[in-house]
Amino acid sequence: MSFATFWIEDTLPSISTLPGFTAGPTSDWDELAEINRITPAEVTDRINKGHRPYVARMNGQPVAYGWLATSKVSIGELDINVELSPDDRYLWDFATLPDWQGRGLYPRLLQSILEQEIQNAKRFWIIHAPENLPSGAGMSKAGFEFVGQLSFTVDGEVGLAPYADSTERARIGADLLQVPLIESVLAPCWSCGGTIAKNPEKSDVDSCWPPQKSSQSDCCCVKEVKKTNNGIIALSSQSHRSSLKR
Repeated sequence: MSFATFWIEDTLPSISTLPGFTAGPTSDWDELAEINRITPAEVTDRINKGHRPYVARMNGQPVAYGWLATSKVSIGELDINVELSPDDRYLWDFATLPDWQGRGLYPRLLQSILEQEIQNAKRFWIIHAPENLPSGAGMSKAGFEFVGQLSFTVDGEVGLAPYADSTERARIGADLLQVPLIESVLAPCWSCGGTIAKNPEKSDVDSCWPPQKSSQSDCCCVKEVKKTNNGIIALSSQSHRSSLKR
């Protein structure tokens, strides 16, 4: 999973105005439950846990949504549940309704949240699964910097492999998530590390998620890494860009 951040001192890139587009917090729980495809009780539970819902609209019609965590990061796929500091926020569970996809709504929603929340926090964090290429492109367009890859190691543990030019921010992100910086990463697949740790004989292309169109016998998720001056093994920016194009 790619891990990205935006800090208060960063500059938001310019995105052209989209006529009719607005975005902001919502208090219409029934509407939110409907577009989010969760129950009103789940909406209430999220609100009570410090999550703030945002909805994007086109001419008043809800077209996309996302959540801002103000007190806790929860990443179920990696079994991460940690408290946020007062300076940090975590963005999660974003989606654009099917009829409105492909119109650039996601980066505009992200920027709207940053603009409205930047007075209350210093750092914003977000992840995306490697198979979701439009999500990664939207984050970049909105101004987020990718700092590393969250992944299982070959031992089945979770860690953050930093990109070579973002090591310091990756360290802060790793501290936030209470995971170690690691020397290698299984990427773009984030899930097969656990499988390989439990079943070493399955370390082949069939272990990968998303499925890879390859007949190679070795796990296609193992990537080349570069050793930085401080001894951390870090993915290069070029490796990251290559993974986004897959």
